[in-house]
Amino acid sequence: MARLEAKTRNMGDDLKRINEDLGTSKKCKRALENLQTKALEAAQDL
Repeated sequence: MARLEAKTRNMGDDLKRINEDLGTSKKCKRALENLQTKALEAAQDL
């Protein structure tokens, strides 16, 4: 029973880290999309 509780706790910790990484990935994706938009706008001015 104690091993099951430990595994459940570890899985919860892993899930928390995965969710944090997902949030970071989404922020990076948005930043890259914004940079791409700005680059395309700047290229039109050339």
